[in-house]
Amino acid sequence: MSWFGQGKDTIEWEEFRDDVLFYKWRANEIKRGSKLIIRAGQNAIFYANGQIEGIFKDEGNFDVETQITPFLSTLKGFFSLRGDTGMRAEVYFVNAKQLLLPWGTRQRIMIPSPEVPSGVPVGCNGNLLVEFRDYLTFIKKVAGVKSTYSLEDISERIMGVLNPIIAECILHGERQIGVNALIGLQANSRALGREISAELDKELLDIGLGVASLNILSINYPKEVQEMAEKVAAQSFVGDVGKYAAISMADSFGKEGGGGAGGAAAQMGMGLQMGQQMMAGMQHTVQPAQQPTQPQSAAGVPASSGEKFCTTCRKMVASNFCPDCGAQTV
Repeated sequence: MSWFGQGKDTIEWEEFRDDVLFYKWRANEIKRGSKLIIRAGQNAIFYANGQIEGIFKDEGNFDVETQITPFLSTLKGFFSLRGDTGMRAEVYFVNAKQLLLPWGTRQRIMIPSPEVPSGVPVGCNGNLLVEFRDYLTFIKKVAGVKSTYSLEDISERIMGVLNPIIAECILHGERQIGVNALIGLQANSRALGREISAELDKELLDIGLGVASLNILSINYPKEVQEMAEKVAAQSFVGDVGKYAAISMADSFGKEGGGGAGGAAAQMGMGLQMGQQMMAGMQHTVQPAQQPTQPQSAAGVPASSGEKFCTTCRKMVASNFCPDCGAQTV
């Protein structure tokens, strides 16, 4: 290594951005009497002849001639302070801190399921912490001759391998996963995040980087899938297809039958009648002989056995169709 000129240099990196992975000191020639300043969260790497000659991690102010070169001299044995040997060294400052990188699927991932063999579109996003694992590998394979390298420069590479990793972690080696399990991914997002983090860490190790942790902020689906999931959940809650159909019909009356006291009374009558029919069916199953419950009209007045409710006229009638308006009764 050679020392050029009589002036002194201060070899340092004054960070002005939080997302920079490393900074290459502007000169390749180190003068006698130069100082090296290492700040908190930085590592200084002396790099020469295609090799890392030394890595300095302790923060502080160091005299290169007396505190740095002797150390490198004992380590490698070729640095000399006598004249110009023609050898030069590059100094890289590496951001040794964990750097936060937001991530997200650019497009939803198609996850096959028995209900939808072509795949259910699933998207997710969150944050991950990137850190260095091997400086030399990163400089050789990625950075090259660049003087700085930021998270923005590396994000494209990370996002390129992220989608297949997410799909593999969701499927767990299976060819398909049920829709209910897909909808329930958010509840298991911490465990899923740890799996994705471990797999992504293996991929990035090839370029000298690693993932300290990864978290999932949200998992999202198309509107149609979300609505389907809500209907399935409602049906599962009710537990019976017939009851689910009755409740859906009652909901539709509430939306289409208009507002006001009359509409409320009609919905109440429907609710009472359906409840009585469900209860009668349950009692018939448990106790064969039970006194039949007399149906109630919308206003709470006892109705004759076998009468049905007209949702338009809001009264009980004795046929399948209302004699006044012709609407089908229920």
